[in-house]
Amino acid sequence: MQPYKLSLPHNQTNCILFNSPHSGSIYTDKFMQLTDLSLRTLRSSEDLFVDQLFSPVVDLGSLLLSAKFPRSFIDLNRDCEELDPLLIEDLIAYKDTLKVSAGLGVIPRVVADQRPIYNHKLSIDDANERLQGFYFPYHDKLKSLIKQTEASFEKVILLDCHSMPLSSVNLTSKKDPVEIVLGDCFGRSCEHEIVVELKTLLTEVGFKVSLNNPFSGGFITKNYASPPNNIHVVQIEILRSLYSHEKQQIKNSEFAKIQKRLIDVIEEFIKRFAD
Repeated sequence: MQPYKLSLPHNQTNCILFNSPHSGSIYTDKFMQLTDLSLRTLRSSEDLFVDQLFSPVVDLGSLLLSAKFPRSFIDLNRDCEELDPLLIEDLIAYKDTLKVSAGLGVIPRVVADQRPIYNHKLSIDDANERLQGFYFPYHDKLKSLIKQTEASFEKVILLDCHSMPLSSVNLTSKKDPVEIVLGDCFGRSCEHEIVVELKTLLTEVGFKVSLNNPFSGGFITKNYASPPNNIHVVQIEILRSLYSHEKQQIKNSEFAKIQKRLIDVIEEFIKRFAD
């Protein structure tokens, strides 16, 4: 299985790239045989339908890269060295980060509700096979798209697209939750003007938008951003319940409306920053 899907316009007409690393939903028989969890439980870690939500950007002249495999298999928004010694046998070198300690390393040990994925450890060979067959090819493709776009436009704005469950939002008022969180690593991953304009446009069409709270940007945002070299990255987290039934894991009746509002914003954003 090719680990990614690249959606291409007839012509790339702007410097805005889109990436959806957590919306993959192909669960292989080999993977399912390693877990006692149900498919529904495994899918609780997915960024449900985010690739579909952003798919119309191709009609605006942008590229969209999305993962085919699920986040519970490999998490592309982690460093390749964030390996979990509680999951992988004979592991010698790894980065002991908070994410790894929580079971959410590059090969997750648990799903979103902290339920263990596996009933036994994985071999180091299995871990390396996943990295070589899925993780590195995906990141190599993303790097090549950034390089290609930089060569064509002398500027790159990568929008790293995700969704967040209602439970992850720190609700100051249950009637008025944050609907979109933009992360720029507290000003380090892109020019301030870019994220402020995106926040303004989203707010103008009615979304309740937060900046860097509770999500400021993950590995992809930090790793690929280089504002001094005109490479800017913004992480976008969209409240999953806006467009889907989280528990049933299906689109809700608002999907098309939410998608249109997002794409209208992106179209205007492209007009302002694509030159």
